[in-house]
Parts: sequence; C-alpha cells; structure tokens
Amino acid sequence: MKIYRIKAFIFRHWYEVVATIDRKVDIFFWPTIDLLGFGLLTAYIDKLEVGVGVAGAILGGIILWSLVYNIQRDISVSLLEEAWSRNLYNLFSSPLLISEVVIGALLMSFLKSIVTISLLLFIASGLFGFNLLALGWQVAFFLLNVFIFGWAFGFITSALIFRFGIRVQVLAWSLIAVIYPISGVIYPLDTLPPFLAFIAKLLPLSHIFEALRGIIINGTAPESSALLISLSLNIVFLSSGIALFVAGFNNAKKRGWLIHPS
Repeated sequence: MKIYRIKAFIFRHWYEVVATIDRKVDIFFWPTIDLLGFGLLTAYIDKLEVGVGVAGAILGGIILWSLVYNIQRDISVSLLEEAWSRNLYNLFSSPLLISEVVIGALLMSFLKSIVTISLLLFIASGLFGFNLLALGWQVAFFLLNVFIFGWAFGFITSALIFRFGIRVQVLAWSLIAVIYPISGVIYPLDTLPPFLAFIAKLLPLSHIFEALRGIIINGTAPESSALLISLSLNIVFLSSGIALFVAGFNNAKKRGWLIHPS
C-alpha cells in the first residue's frame, strides 16, 4: 500500500464535499435536525419529571445513533458516487489497490464524522445543557465501538451494491433502519419482545446503548463483560464487512460491472 494513493482517494471525496451542497447537507443539516427534534422532546420530558436522566439518556442515544448512521452512509455512498459518475473503471484501472480503498474509506468517514459529532456535541451542550463528554472515559470506548460498527455496516451495504448494482442504492440510506428499533437507542432492551431482545443482544450497539443509559440514569459504570462483548462482536462485524466488501468487489470485477455499473 502507498500513502499517497490513500491520500488521493480521500482528497477525491473531500473535494466533492467542499464542492457540493448535498454532501454538506448530509454532514451538517440532517444530523442537526434530528438532534433538535429529539432535543426538544427531551426538554419536554424533563418538564414532566418522569425520572432523573431519562431525557439525557435519550439525547445521548440519538447523538451516537446519528454518528452510526452517518458513518455507514459515508462508506456506501462513496461507492455509489463512483458508480453514478461512471468513474469505477477509471478508479480501478489505476494502481489503486482495494486495500487502499478500504483504508481511504475508513479515514474519509472518520474525518467527516468528527465534524458531525463536534457539531452535535456543541448543539447538545449549548441548547440542552447536555455534555456527553462529561460522562468520562467510557464515552471514548462508546465512540470507538460506534465507529467500528458504522464502518462494518457500511462495508456490508457496499458489498450488496457490488453484487446487485445501483438498483439497490436505497440500501445506503435505509438498510440500517432495520436494526434501529432493536438497538435500544432510546429505550431499554427489556422493552422488546423476548425474541427481538435475543436478536438485539447479538448487535454490539445494543450493549453500548444499554451501558450509556446505565451511566446517565443510574450512575453505574458498565460491566467490563458487557464492554468486552460489544468490542468482540464489533471485531466480528468489521472483519466480516471488509471480507464481504472485497468479495463483492472481486465478483463485480469478474462480471464487468465496474465498466457498466447499473
């Protein structure tokens, strides 16, 4: 792998962010709208005095979920942008390696997501008095796992696009919505029916959101076993996601899809 080729991949997509309105909307507008909507809801919940920390737990969950959504979308949309512009053939006829694409996509989504999370933390603190970073070192662990899962899901979605073409491009925005109701973003897992709760425990995000709720509402530090489970599951998801992405790329190359993506 060559650093300059990875940098070229990142700059290619960063220039698109700078030059286009829709990419700026993805980074700034929609996350802000989501946070404002749920932030005002939490302000209303605080007035009802339903419980200490409930509103903060909801707001913290929404911030982390917005980050997950943006990370996975950035990974898959970067592939779609190349397909829409018929640039896949040019891209992969260059010396660029698939491993360099993977590293470049990871770094690109990280940079864009840092901008998004910084904005959300500023709004949450300034408008609603909620400081996620004040929760301590656990927040760094939560953010790490959010990034890993977002990357994993983005690569899985991209693998499906490689296999089935841009006719399934809607998956870049909608597939992750399937796990939203069972990830425990705004309510505990014991709210779910037993069979859905079992499935939820196979998702690393559910352990993260449960731990976040425990800190905010009960002031209890998460158990080390729960943190280890979430990290282990994330490693499995990311490894599987990258493997599927590479397999999908090889399949697309054999089919000639890179020349005529459809």
